[in-house]
Amino acid sequence: MVIRFCSPLRLTGLLALCTALLFALVIASPAGARGSQQHRSQAVERSHHASWFPPHVPLPHPPLVAPTYLALGDSLAFGYSQAKFNSLYPEENPAAYDTGYVDDFARVLKLFQPRLQVINDGCPGETTDSFIKGPCEYQLAFPLHHPYSGGPASSQLSDALAYLNAHPGSVSPITLDIGANDALGLIEGTCKLEPACIAKGAPAVFAHIGANLGLILGQLRAAAPHAQIIVLGLYNPFGATIAGADELTAALNEVEAGVAASVGARFADPLPIFNPPGALQAPTICLLTNMCTPLVDIHPTDLGYGALAGVILHQYVLGLPAAQQEPWHGVAIGPDGI
Repeated sequence: MVIRFCSPLRLTGLLALCTALLFALVIASPAGARGSQQHRSQAVERSHHASWFPPHVPLPHPPLVAPTYLALGDSLAFGYSQAKFNSLYPEENPAAYDTGYVDDFARVLKLFQPRLQVINDGCPGETTDSFIKGPCEYQLAFPLHHPYSGGPASSQLSDALAYLNAHPGSVSPITLDIGANDALGLIEGTCKLEPACIAKGAPAVFAHIGANLGLILGQLRAAAPHAQIIVLGLYNPFGATIAGADELTAALNEVEAGVAASVGARFADPLPIFNPPGALQAPTICLLTNMCTPLVDIHPTDLGYGALAGVILHQYVLGLPAAQQEPWHGVAIGPDGI
């Protein structure tokens, strides 16, 4: 499948639009997060005057143990792209995958916490089942950013819990993206992109994802009761080429958001950014994913990974105590900045 709808001129204009949307997400106040289109437009306008770099805010009582950001998930957490994989093969150095949303988000966090450590357990191809039980097949062939303590055949969940138990109270935030490969198993594997088949199989797959996500988040919360946990939802890389795909993606995001809320985690929804309604959707997919390249790759472009970091950062700031939110209101992610 090849999507043919992006010309360089259209993408140039859309780049400015998506960057502005990302600015608005990052600097929006909690009260404006669910505001009207007018409020969002005002946030975009204000973002042009936002400072690229926030003032350094020193911790009043620096912890004895350096704080840690723990990133969990699949290829998105890893920072994967098919083109990069092909160019590196067979020497897949994980350090080369340093333009993902984990890296973008961590760079912002380090402005406020220079001693922050990043543990990235993300593994390409991970499903909710393999996350819990192991193994993630990618790790059997190629190295990860953070090799699992139990060895390549162990699970990502076991490594996360081992790290949390060995570093009590020092890990926050925790981000997690999971479930996309479960859905792709239905979309591309079972149904071969056929809409009626996908719609019929979706309820059972969504229920399975929700149950596994509940188990994962329950154990993470028990091991890190005070950590801020942010679950990243799904976007629809297929756009309108699969009838009803936006609606099904929104339904799966509702499942994940509900599970996240049940353990006091926040939910970051990328669907409105990657899949705006109407004529903008097709060129936005070309801009934020690699679907319009010869590889027809569902993974984000560097700008797309930045957009994912933006929605996560927005939820992170909203999850802070009110007294700690103010210094973040001038922070923005942009093409020449963070």
